[in-house]
Amino acid sequence: MIKKVPLVLFSGLLTLSVLTVSGYTGFSGNNNATHSLYRIADTVPKAEVIAVVTIAINATNTFDEQSVANLYTPNAVVADDEPPYSWNGPTAGIQWVNAVEKAVKDFHISKFKGKIEPVNVYQETEENVYVIVPVSYTGDLPGHARFTARGAFAFVLRKTDDKWLIKSQVWMPEKGMNN
Repeated sequence: MIKKVPLVLFSGLLTLSVLTVSGYTGFSGNNNATHSLYRIADTVPKAEVIAVVTIAINATNTFDEQSVANLYTPNAVVADDEPPYSWNGPTAGIQWVNAVEKAVKDFHISKFKGKIEPVNVYQETEENVYVIVPVSYTGDLPGHARFTARGAFAFVLRKTDDKWLIKSQVWMPEKGMNN
């Protein structure tokens, strides 16, 4: 079941992106009347939103789990390509940072660092944000080999008590997008 969470989440995000190509999403009942209509548009990212995702991503540079302790909603989901592949709840970010730290130690990577690249996908409603954040991870492996991993995080943030919190965070490695 846990292995299906990233697939279900990715499928839902893909469906949402297909529905929003025209800039609108609508849900209609059996009588085909639209019950709700939301205006969704690519906009310039809000500094307060980018600050939250930057803290989350940069936490893996120093394995600072405390910096992410209050960044996730009570029902947050984080998915990554490190076992156990998904973490849930308000401590999902802490669990994820710990899993990344374990992988870095297991593979003896030194000078591990994530670098955030320019954001090109940012959609916002009054209470939610969808943002794709490209990231490049680098480091040194034993024997002078170089570690590099490129990909992107898909984040959904939700406005809770006038504060942006991470609802979901999914890592997609670049190699996962190649045919």
